[in-house]
Amino acid sequence: MMSDFGKYKKADLFQAMKRAGVPVVNKDTKKILLEKLESHFKSKPAQVVIIQNFLEENGSGLVEGEEITVIEDEVAAKEEIPVANDAGDDDEEEDEDDDEDDEDDDDDDDEDEDEDEGEDDEEDDDDVVIVQDDDAEDKDYQAPPPLNLKEYIVDPIITHSENLIEKFYEITDSFGFSTLETTEKIRDHLSSSVTLNNLEISFEFLIFVYNFIYIVPLNENSLIHQFFRDNIPIFNSTYPSIEISGLFNGKAITTFTIWLISAIILPSTISYFINFTSRIIEIEDDEYLFRIHTYDPFIFALAKTLIYYFVGQSSVINFSKHECFWSSLQNKILMNLGLYNTTLSSTLGSLPYIFGGVNILIALYAQFEEY
Repeated sequence: MMSDFGKYKKADLFQAMKRAGVPVVNKDTKKILLEKLESHFKSKPAQVVIIQNFLEENGSGLVEGEEITVIEDEVAAKEEIPVANDAGDDDEEEDEDDDEDDEDDDDDDDEDEDEDEGEDDEEDDDDVVIVQDDDAEDKDYQAPPPLNLKEYIVDPIITHSENLIEKFYEITDSFGFSTLETTEKIRDHLSSSVTLNNLEISFEFLIFVYNFIYIVPLNENSLIHQFFRDNIPIFNSTYPSIEISGLFNGKAITTFTIWLISAIILPSTISYFINFTSRIIEIEDDEYLFRIHTYDPFIFALAKTLIYYFVGQSSVINFSKHECFWSSLQNKILMNLGLYNTTLSSTLGSLPYIFGGVNILIALYAQFEEY
């Protein structure tokens, strides 16, 4: 299998292994890269197809035939060495037998051979001296540095910077995904007629709070007890502060009660019982009826607008002159409605009609949605 990867160039293998998460450095040779790749495949066999596809798609081409077979030649050379050694051992044994026969036959020949061997040893010593002199005089020879700065400084810096960049990309990706999910949820939430009705109610509540909250100097704020004024000097200053005690007087409570009944309770009750948001769903030859909304947003907006109109027209009703419980109750209700019209209703003006009309049209349009 590794011979298939040996046909690619070193640069392509380096990029593919780096993309797959295999720890490599620039000084690794092609042989080292293949060894690391083989050990990586043993731990993660699924990476074979991924790296193979990356090399086929992004590789710059195949190397020459000589480079492909470098590893195979090295393996073959290692296998031939033991064979050559065995042949040498057999030749030495035969030479020893021949030497013993020659020693028995002729002692003079042994002396001549000893002299020849002595001359050969002297020639070998001369060759060794010449080779050493040649190495000393080799001008192209460059000794390695005593301290490899690239291995201990440059490579760790590159690795650390790559890890930081990868971490940065992970953070930006997660932020991008979370932003998209949040915006998608906001869009879905705002694209609902129920949400628009809730926004209208929230707006009217803020107008109510605004009518009964005042900005007064800090030394005139009735919520601050006299004990704090006597012991803390800052409470005697004229810094602006929010006066919310107006929310708890009878006028504010009456206005809030009428608004709560006319703007929330009555429309919700009507839209709950008059609900046109039912749908029929067929599941395996069975039909099921369910309601999309508990409160019909169209009926809610319509009922709220009509109730606001009738409350505003309550001033045309005259007070009862009879002396009975019902007459007293009627007159009390008319007085409170008049108070509501002079406070909150006069501030809102025609805004409830505008918002109500828009919500009615949007609710009608939303009835044609497919669920």
